[in-house]
Amino acid sequence: MRRGAHISWSNTTSYSSGREQRVQESCLPCYHRSPVIRPAGLVLLFLAVPRLARADGPVTDRHYTIDAYRGAAVADYRVVGMGGASLATAEGATGLLGNPAAAASRPATASGWFYWDFLFDVYTPALAVDYDNSGTRQDQAIGKTGALNAGLLGMFGAWGTAITVAGEVRNFTLPGGTEATLSSAIWRLTLARSFADGEWIAGASLVGGGFNLRLPANGVDLVNATDWSVEAGGLWRPPERNLRIGASFRPTMKPRIEGTACDPNNCFGYILPEHVEFPWNAGAGVAFHWGPTPWNRRIAEDFRDEKSVILAGDVLVSGPVAGGSGLEAFLEKRLQRSGKNASVSPRVGAEYEWIPGWLRVRGGTYWEPARFADVSGRLHVALGLDVRFWSFSLWGARYRLRVSLAADAARQYGNTVLSLGFWH
Repeated sequence: MRRGAHISWSNTTSYSSGREQRVQESCLPCYHRSPVIRPAGLVLLFLAVPRLARADGPVTDRHYTIDAYRGAAVADYRVVGMGGASLATAEGATGLLGNPAAAASRPATASGWFYWDFLFDVYTPALAVDYDNSGTRQDQAIGKTGALNAGLLGMFGAWGTAITVAGEVRNFTLPGGTEATLSSAIWRLTLARSFADGEWIAGASLVGGGFNLRLPANGVDLVNATDWSVEAGGLWRPPERNLRIGASFRPTMKPRIEGTACDPNNCFGYILPEHVEFPWNAGAGVAFHWGPTPWNRRIAEDFRDEKSVILAGDVLVSGPVAGGSGLEAFLEKRLQRSGKNASVSPRVGAEYEWIPGWLRVRGGTYWEPARFADVSGRLHVALGLDVRFWSFSLWGARYRLRVSLAADAARQYGNTVLSLGFWH
């Protein structure tokens, strides 16, 4: 019997790029009369436009949807450190958030009939200037924030089952001093099975999502919505080979806004949306391993202590949201169109076991696509490492403890993770 776990903390910081640039529409007719404006200046102005976020205007009716898309890779320490690539490397508890097939994907050293694992990540992010890449300043959106990923996994022969939850709480201080609290959670109940001695693995998760936006001072929920769906995933791990391929798909989750204690057309000055939408998400990934022994071979030892390299790549596609609008703009009682088109995010990462059984390093990069009009996407660069610091035996089984670090940086965004857990 083997077990594995990790506990981690993270800090997310967004960095300001300077004062907000605004172009007043009332001045546009004046440009051609100004002696200062020259062709070079017009070119510079044109190049700057894609980085400016423009709201489509004030909210006038309820015919819009809050786009709940998340572009940054917020996951466990290994996924963050490898630039968000995880579909083909999904294995045990750390792969459950990306691919349901991970529930029956055994580590090479888990040779017994029963294997269990658990996941517990705690984040303490500090959100500031542009966490969602909306192009809108969020200087007032700094407050106490917390998030967690937790899960419990059990494998019984070819079958695997798990329960996981990912939750987040964000506090906002709006212009005028108004406080708002956003709470969101997605939970999964997963069942997976391996076939042909682990070569093929298929899994499915019953997914439930909740989204709550509250004004604590008034005791009113502006938005309160829940919904459920089914997520599917698969893995191909050909025996005695160094190749793995993974894929996953989650349909759209579009919960309708529940009734609130106030008029939805004038709830403390807000005109409430009709829906909150988690867009559909589909992805495929491939991973290769180089080392002394084949990746997809059962190992009788407790640990695979060898120099090795894993290279992984994913492509994630998130669907459009009809009538979608950004959350931060909604809190300011205006619309900023979001999710007009599908978003594509390529991701690549690598992991190297530098000192076998003691040190692993990893790195990666991914593209966070533009979700808002007139806001460009941004490139993320990620790094991470694992260091083993203690070994012990318990009830006849050997265990190793590790400390792990990961960091993810992009324009006006930063995320760091500290993790403690078992070495696999």
